[in-house]
Amino acid sequence: MYKKKIPIRMDCGLHLFKELLNGKWKLMLIYYISEEIKRPGALQKTIAVDRRVMTKQLDELVQHGFVDKITFDTKIPKVEYQLTDLGMSLLPLISSLERWGENNRAVLEAALHEKPGISIPLLR
Repeated sequence: MYKKKIPIRMDCGLHLFKELLNGKWKLMLIYYISEEIKRPGALQKTIAVDRRVMTKQLDELVQHGFVDKITFDTKIPKVEYQLTDLGMSLLPLISSLERWGENNRAVLEAALHEKPGISIPLLR
């Protein structure tokens, strides 16, 4: 099993947040699960993420207590995800980040297409 060489800093909430929610798709997975997209196949179609990557990040969200995995014992196994209270507590933050992205859309889109090293001021 992989063991990190640099210890996790426990003295700052931002470090804890980054450590547990670091992953390209984790906040989007939480958001879409809150929007009633609960099945792995539907999440994959909505986000257009590699299935292996999505499953790994969902497993980490379950392991860290943000999401519950519900397995239905049917002839064809069925899995759904739902947010825990901890996961629900992230929704205002995710909504705030989404609004920030919308408010700065033009600048952010330009930054995606600019050459490295060019600084573009963000709107406030």
